[in-house]
Amino acid sequence: MVLWQAIALAGGLSMVGAPIVYGLAPLGASVPESLGAAATLALAENTAAAAPPELRAWHIFALCAGVLLAGHLLLTLARTYFRVLGARRRHRQLVDLLSTPLTNTRDEADTQVIEHQTPLAYCLPGRTHASSVTVLSRGLLETLSAPELEAVVAHEQTHLRQRHHLLTMAFEAWYRALPWLPTNRYGREAVLELTEMLADDGALRHCSPETLLRSLALSSVEAPQQPEAPIGESRDCSDGPGTPAALITGARLQRLLAPPAPLGPLATSSTLLASAALLGVPTGLLLLS
Repeated sequence: MVLWQAIALAGGLSMVGAPIVYGLAPLGASVPESLGAAATLALAENTAAAAPPELRAWHIFALCAGVLLAGHLLLTLARTYFRVLGARRRHRQLVDLLSTPLTNTRDEADTQVIEHQTPLAYCLPGRTHASSVTVLSRGLLETLSAPELEAVVAHEQTHLRQRHHLLTMAFEAWYRALPWLPTNRYGREAVLELTEMLADDGALRHCSPETLLRSLALSSVEAPQQPEAPIGESRDCSDGPGTPAALITGARLQRLLAPPAPLGPLATSSTLLASAALLGVPTGLLLLS
């Protein structure tokens, strides 16, 4: 997860920084010097006369492209955030109206039950963990045993405690800003799968792998494909139990059937160093160019 975040941040910084640095290059020997010269040039009465002869039209084009790309990324992230926030608020109001509390769970977050026969479980994040809510359907309660239900609740509430919706929302915004970039699509899919694996790990602290697998299988037998939801709501906390069986196969299912050995100190350190290098090296080269 750390590595994918580093890839996304390094990609964004490089895509924005490279054209800006190239556009500023004729104005100074370093980025701070070039920025100061650009500000002086922008405030000059006769910009054309004050511009150095090395400054060409393509430098201005590159500078504008970098600034526009940065604005596009930031606006897409803001738009995604506010759309998700509004949809989540409306959804929470409906849940409050149509559900009843379930009190026999060990977590401090709300657990609500909706009267629907489709086996379904998902979570609605709040500003804090205590203000978040886990939603279960009546069909799920009637399908699962008590240990299996505890596994489902632990899975969903791990999403809430670890704030997975913030990660998935950021990668969703990054994908929507530049959908033609393959790494955006791969990153979004990888992060979604990794958050589910992390939630599985949270559930496994309260149950056995067999219990979790049974809960996933039983709650996926009759569950239809979920309809398209607002940005960040369709997959950030709701594709564990209660989603089609096809969505829990592959690497995640294999990981539950045959748990791999945890990463050793060398592999963990190498991953962290690679992530730091992805962020630091390109950014440092741009600043020193």
